[in-house]
Amino acid sequence: MHKPYVLVYVTETVDGRIASRTGFSRLSCPYDLKRLHWFRTWSDAIVVGAGTVIKDDPLLTVRYVKGRNPIRVVIDGRLRIPLNARIITDKSAKTIIFTSTYADNEKISKLRSKGVEVYVVGETPKLSIRKVLELLYSIGIRRVLVEGGGELLWSFFSEGVVDEVRVTIAPYIFGGKEAIGMVMGLGFKDTNEAIKLELKEIMLCECKNEVHIVWKVI
Repeated sequence: MHKPYVLVYVTETVDGRIASRTGFSRLSCPYDLKRLHWFRTWSDAIVVGAGTVIKDDPLLTVRYVKGRNPIRVVIDGRLRIPLNARIITDKSAKTIIFTSTYADNEKISKLRSKGVEVYVVGETPKLSIRKVLELLYSIGIRRVLVEGGGELLWSFFSEGVVDEVRVTIAPYIFGGKEAIGMVMGLGFKDTNEAIKLELKEIMLCECKNEVHIVWKVI
């Protein structure tokens, strides 16, 4: 399989939440934001799920450091994201959407008329991440940054396509059964099934109150 190098970057609370029960997810200190945006400049494409676009309406551009904008990629099996989402209306970076035959054809046409590239890559709303990565590789994408959310990260980890994991631990505790964990989905049943990681680096953030940890996937 030919695929890009896949880096997962997450900022989470001490108890492993990337968003509270209300969806609040702004956890990064200014230094963590700069670090994240540097990795945006490093990547050829940044990948998020439809839920992230719907909840946060992100731009997914580089703002806190100097550098080029990566291609914005959305995994959206049902084509749920709104036509007025900022990644659609903002033209400072290219946007690609991967969807399935469940998507509305008229909406696909509208998105394409707005300059968005739409690929139909599956017959069910749950898309094959491997197929998505192979297609990205075929159009020249060699480095991919995945920022979430939890369901999308489960798809990446469960299909075994992640190469590197970077996690910033922010000094908060959210708790709550409805808060969003770093990886959601079905989950692995034990450590035999689980993704195995090799610790590469632990860094104290410049703010002196966060820790940034780097693992390679074994």
